[in-house]
Amino acid sequence: MSYIDDGTIIVQSPMWEDNLDKLKKAYSTVFKLTEALGLVLKHTKSEVFHFSRKSGDENPPVDLGYAPFTRATPLTPNTFWRYLGCWFNHSLSFREHMKHYSTKALTTVRTMMRLGNSVLGISPKNKRLLYHTCVLPVATYGSRLWNYEGCRNKGPLQELRTMQAKAA
Repeated sequence: MSYIDDGTIIVQSPMWEDNLDKLKKAYSTVFKLTEALGLVLKHTKSEVFHFSRKSGDENPPVDLGYAPFTRATPLTPNTFWRYLGCWFNHSLSFREHMKHYSTKALTTVRTMMRLGNSVLGISPKNKRLLYHTCVLPVATYGSRLWNYEGCRNKGPLQELRTMQAKAA
């Protein structure tokens, strides 16, 4: 998968060893295609993230076969994967995503406080309008990923409630 300058290689297999081999081959293919097109693939910007259904499963490092990610210094997996502004973890709980965007929304609320107080500055009606137009879109970014009919979304909704209470 790729979008402009952000590419993702997805491989799936029942065993880690098979998965790492497939990932190494896929990376090599992408590198050769990129080179053939006259483009540069920066190995240092490469990230890896392992998905596993087993809880507590280890995430082994990957030897991509290209410096600096060889046997001596393999590419180590990240805990969270950010793709197109959405944060994913191995269990797809979206807690990190909601924590990030709730914090961003609270920062926006604190910035809005500088616009004035109840005596001087913008009116409460305009503050409400600012909240609805500037804060809520930030807080609910990517909500279509985790908020759908039949999903268990207690964690992300609690993050939104906490943000809402602090903003109020």
